[in-house]
Amino acid sequence: MTYRYGLKWNVRRGHPVEEIDEATARERFRQGPQFSVSRITQGRTVPDYTLTMQPGGHHLRVVKYDEFGSTVEIFDFSEREGDDRLFMNGYAVYVYPDDETGPRTLSQAVAHKSWVFREDGTATCREVVKPMPDARISEYRDLDVSGHRRARPAFGDWDRFGEHPEPDVGAAGPSV
Repeated sequence: MTYRYGLKWNVRRGHPVEEIDEATARERFRQGPQFSVSRITQGRTVPDYTLTMQPGGHHLRVVKYDEFGSTVEIFDFSEREGDDRLFMNGYAVYVYPDDETGPRTLSQAVAHKSWVFREDGTATCREVVKPMPDARISEYRDLDVSGHRRARPAFGDWDRFGEHPEPDVGAAGPSV
């Protein structure tokens, strides 16, 4: 596996935007600004995932890709006041046409569902299916979001988020 650092991953070009070396990424992890890390498995050109994060891992976004390089899932984690752990406050999933032969942009998705989770056990889900003109918005409460908390990453602790960004499966909640 190879880890490549930069501002974000450019799927169409197959490399990070403004690529940097590991030493520069380590410094950005300490001092900023934001940077990303993408893990590429040997023999592939599309990353398994890209993590984009603020210094110290105070905010972290996990983007997962399909075999063509289209974004299929996004997980957002943020630090909460009084708790140095991260809380998974956002999740989105994207579906593309069956005739996909290359990377698609998010706007080319035929459907997507996005969740906003709150620490008080409430959540909002927005579902969009093209060409339906209106989104379906659902509100949830009394969810067990205890599995949404995770220790911030140390530098190099990428796979813990990239391979398994979903909440702890022991926690109850809606099926996403």
